[in-house]
Amino acid sequence: MSTTTIAYVDNPPPRYIDDARSQVRQFPDHVRSYFSNMLPILHWLPKYNLMWLWGDLICGCTVGAVVVPQSMAYAKIASLPPEYGLYSSFVGVVIYTFLGTSKDISIGTTAIMSLMVSQVFLGIQATPEFQSGEWTTHQFAVTMALFAGIISLGLSVLRLGILFHFICQPAVAGFMAGSGLTIVINQFAKVFGVPNIDTTEAPYLVFGKTLINLNHSTVDAIFGVLTLVWLYGVRYLCQRLTRRYPQHARKFFFFNISRNVVVIVVTTFLSWVINHFGPYEKSPFGILGPVPPGFQLMGAPKVDSGLVSAIMPNIPSVVTLLIMEHCSIATSLGKQSDYRIDVNQEILTIGLTNIFGSFFSAYPSTGSFSRSAVTSKSGARTPLLNIFVAIIVVLALYALTPAFQYIPNASLAAIITHAVTDLIVGPSVWRRFWRYHPSELVIFAAAYVISLFTRIDVSVYVPVGLSLIVQLYRSARPEYAILGRIKMSSSSTPCHSYNNEKKQGYITDDSDSDSSYDASELKDCRFFSFTHPTLGHCVHPIAPGIVAFQPRDNMLFENSVYYAEKLMDEVKGTTRRGKPLAEKMGDRPWNDTGDVGKGRDKPVLQAIIMDLSGVHQMDYSAAEDLKAAVKQADRYSGRPVPWYFVLNDSMAVRKGLLYAGFGTQRRKAEGPFRSDLKKMTLKKNKDDSSSSSSSSSGSDQENKDVVKVDIKIEEKEKQDGGTTVVKSSPLSHEHDSNCWSQRRQKQQQLCDCDLIHCIDDVYPYFFVSMNDAARAAYIQTINTLSSDQSDDIPSVIDEENGIQLPQR
Repeated sequence: MSTTTIAYVDNPPPRYIDDARSQVRQFPDHVRSYFSNMLPILHWLPKYNLMWLWGDLICGCTVGAVVVPQSMAYAKIASLPPEYGLYSSFVGVVIYTFLGTSKDISIGTTAIMSLMVSQVFLGIQATPEFQSGEWTTHQFAVTMALFAGIISLGLSVLRLGILFHFICQPAVAGFMAGSGLTIVINQFAKVFGVPNIDTTEAPYLVFGKTLINLNHSTVDAIFGVLTLVWLYGVRYLCQRLTRRYPQHARKFFFFNISRNVVVIVVTTFLSWVINHFGPYEKSPFGILGPVPPGFQLMGAPKVDSGLVSAIMPNIPSVVTLLIMEHCSIATSLGKQSDYRIDVNQEILTIGLTNIFGSFFSAYPSTGSFSRSAVTSKSGARTPLLNIFVAIIVVLALYALTPAFQYIPNASLAAIITHAVTDLIVGPSVWRRFWRYHPSELVIFAAAYVISLFTRIDVSVYVPVGLSLIVQLYRSARPEYAILGRIKMSSSSTPCHSYNNEKKQGYITDDSDSDSSYDASELKDCRFFSFTHPTLGHCVHPIAPGIVAFQPRDNMLFENSVYYAEKLMDEVKGTTRRGKPLAEKMGDRPWNDTGDVGKGRDKPVLQAIIMDLSGVHQMDYSAAEDLKAAVKQADRYSGRPVPWYFVLNDSMAVRKGLLYAGFGTQRRKAEGPFRSDLKKMTLKKNKDDSSSSSSSSSGSDQENKDVVKVDIKIEEKEKQDGGTTVVKSSPLSHEHDSNCWSQRRQKQQQLCDCDLIHCIDDVYPYFFVSMNDAARAAYIQTINTLSSDQSDDIPSVIDEENGIQLPQR
């Protein structure tokens, strides 16, 4: 004799006091893990080997050769002396070795951050305190770095790195591209030697004035243009040779990387020859000027309260740029190299880098896009390569500063221009965003265009604000679906197109209508939306008067009212009132004065199925809105309407539904559902006592846990004046008391049976699949309609299964 086994699912929500006790017990482990993760070097340093050392050494020397000229050039963008760029690059690479979670990131000066510092510094330079000498350039740089670092450190300690994920990729891409174009425009005048161009104005004005005064170019244009030709020529040549001779790709790569060093060495040597041997008292072209050797300005930062007040309004913008630029680069490189970064740890690194950098006279620094890309392509093995970069920077500070003063400014401007052009995107990116969704293009374009007309921080806030508005709108107006059935059959039968009346869910007299069927047929059905782009014309209504609603997002306070409204719109559009409107217009409610005879051919609402399999969060507001929808459905139908729920394993959704009473749907007459949470607590206490009493029985008793299955609808019973169904599922079940207590235990969620033929929930209105919920709703509808003995109600006969379906 074969036995059908049913596994019962019961996921009682844990008590908050139990969660609190668990967190207290695990607190020491959390503390140890927290401080252990603050030093990632402890995880990979014990595994370090000579092969890694060789790769890091080569990569460190390569990146160091790029860092030195770039850091001085970027300091010029920030309107600071060039040595400040070297100070910033040194501190960043040293700190990141111990705290970083990416092997490819190179922290130091960046073009975009330097542009932001320059715009802030412009406002400080206009103050009387700066002009009188009370505030100095050194004070400004270290104060900016110190407070940007403190705020970043605070964000990391509070584990607020999650805020970075609220910045969408179009906003980051548009900001990076617009900033890159702004920097290129500002460097044009220096590359072509155009004098008297105020680069502090809006970029479009700078570009126009540069073109107007292009005929006044000086000899600086020779160094600038030749440097650009060399940089782009070598890159193009190496790319061609790499495609033609792939076996020598690594050699061409390192030659390509060295082009910055080569051009700086050559132009600096030519500049030294011209200035040293030429008949010039003053250099005929712009040069970098004297660079003090070593760390001459190292010391504790002197904080001036007036200066702090002046720059503090700009600190949030600076911190936003630091985190956005650094984390976006680190995340991208991590995806390419198949490792994951810790955003909170990266923010901690940024904070400590800038705090310690303020003691070395550094200005705000973060991860560099160009240098990090070079690091990744140079074969970096671990963050230890940054130590070799730091050694090269120190050697440059102490040994090469006499030569730095002869570097032509036009050559540095050309290096900057060449480095940031990779940030500028072409029309293909604009088309890609447009093809995906117009809102993505709007966010991208806002960041791109605004950076050309105003301060760079505005080009951050506007797109981020737009992205948040779009996200809030999508959350407040999420997608939903009205589900119908498609019968899956082995025989190939063509799908028929159904008109809107059949979509509405009531029986017609058409010969091709299959609204009358046996409940067992729902076992072989699949459920799709009536608006499915390819299968929508094949979708049938589940049954007369049954509405299946599927939310496609979490049910939270911002969208719960919307979901409830759309559900009731579907109910009113596909069913009719249980009690007709009054004949006299004056006796009807003011908000519903429709035609009395309208919709008489539609069925009365019988049941509502909520497919919450894709819902993982439900808050208090959503539960209350569902309770309000119950009242609306009951008033509209003129009778209590059962609700059936398809659930996943989300405890938040389950608890919200139990709070609203949807588990058993017990109610007083004409009243709301009673909460199931109190009932669940009482049952748990009884089950615990039953479990303790049955635990003394031997293995013989355990073997008697036989599942008794009853595949029929249990009878209705009266509770507190209202009618409710004990178990309206065709999978109604009974368990031995010992097995009932066992399924309440956390360690054993399923009963001790050899084979599981189906899975059911302990609450009669909760289901694990749409098929079970639809079968339960259908049989309950038959049961309800069959009990109606009115003679004036037409009916449809299912001759094959002998089921009479009264059409109300």
